[in-house]
Amino acid sequence: MMPIKAAVSPEQVDSKLKELLQWFENTSTLPEKIEPIVMLRFLKCMDYDIDATKDLIQLNYNLRNKNPNLFIDRNMDQEMTAKCLNVSDLLILPGVTPERHKLLLFRMTDFDPRTRNSVEETKIFFMMADARFTEPDVERTSDDSAANTGLGITDADLADGDVQIVDMSGYTMRHIAYVSIFVLRVYMKFLQEAYPSRLRAMHIINCPSILDKMMSLFKPFIREDVFQMINYHTEGMESLYELVPKDMLPVEYGGKAGTVAEIKQKWMQIMRDKSAYLSDDRYWRVTSETKSRWSWF
Repeated sequence: MMPIKAAVSPEQVDSKLKELLQWFENTSTLPEKIEPIVMLRFLKCMDYDIDATKDLIQLNYNLRNKNPNLFIDRNMDQEMTAKCLNVSDLLILPGVTPERHKLLLFRMTDFDPRTRNSVEETKIFFMMADARFTEPDVERTSDDSAANTGLGITDADLADGDVQIVDMSGYTMRHIAYVSIFVLRVYMKFLQEAYPSRLRAMHIINCPSILDKMMSLFKPFIREDVFQMINYHTEGMESLYELVPKDMLPVEYGGKAGTVAEIKQKWMQIMRDKSAYLSDDRYWRVTSETKSRWSWF
């Protein structure tokens, strides 16, 4: 039996968060700035363990700076990025599940394999994730008594992990030829080891007949514990509804969360509103000049 972790008090969360923000500011191998809510996500992801949180943060920014074409050099108005946004839907669905998990849904809208671009698809995923991580996952209530950090954010603002739903409609063997193994390797490493939200489950719906061949390509890059989280729904949506609240899904999938177009438009606007943040090197890039004021100590 796993030991039960002791609850963390609001005062402890506040103290740990302030300590980490100070550490981040004084660490030359990290960017210049980080939003407090993003730091809280890292801390919560690591069960409020300071040292583990520092390790996660260092890995996150190390991988970003080793792969700036995926994580730093980004602009949703760039021609290739804009094209990719039009041929796929990446949705962050409203609310959280009863288990306090956030639902994400991915699907192709243009089935032509020539429209696939691994670099741009990965860039868009993490661009949207970075925008999302500056926003609460849960709407606050007036009687919210959760751990207030003293910085205007609370533990209850954040989901306890992510559940991904992947709609495989339209996938064929020809699509596999357009998958970059290098990008896939980086994507999976970042998602499994450096992402500030834990993956709780993955659901694959509308499974194609070639699914086994596709998964054989992905499996070398998926940790065994993550592989065990994957659920395959091969006979309609009813098995998905048993594991995911139906009402939280888009209208096109039998739910009440709004249409795919409405949800996508909301997040496109959020990304545009946060475009300055997403492209501001001070939040992402580590350079020789970063925090040089500390180098003489």
